[in-house]
Amino acid sequence: MMFVPKYLEIRPGDRVTWVNEADEEHNVITFPDGYPRGAEAFQSPIMTRAGDRFSHQFKIAGTYEYHCIPHLPMGMHGLVIVERVSNHDEFHQPSPAEVKAYRNLMLEWFDEGEFELPGHEERASAD
Repeated sequence: MMFVPKYLEIRPGDRVTWVNEADEEHNVITFPDGYPRGAEAFQSPIMTRAGDRFSHQFKIAGTYEYHCIPHLPMGMHGLVIVERVSNHDEFHQPSPAEVKAYRNLMLEWFDEGEFELPGHEERASAD
């Protein structure tokens, strides 16, 4: 349960395609605060069959942190760096509505308390 590669460096305008390699439920979604300000969050549908694909074009430089909701507890997450790493203050600040929508997605897969919503405090402590 991992993305291969887990870390990818690309240029603005490049498109990345994720391919489901097994008959397993997977998706690709950005963390609510895991992409540069001014960029678009992305979310694939649940891919259920081997060969299912999802593509996203990265237009804004910076760091994009993404994961598979069903397998996040197993460490299924990845990172796309578009041209350069984002500075701490360059990440998107999710609105309360965005955090609520993300929380509701997580609750479709997990019980309350089985996950923590990511926040900039966690990112700062990892720096």
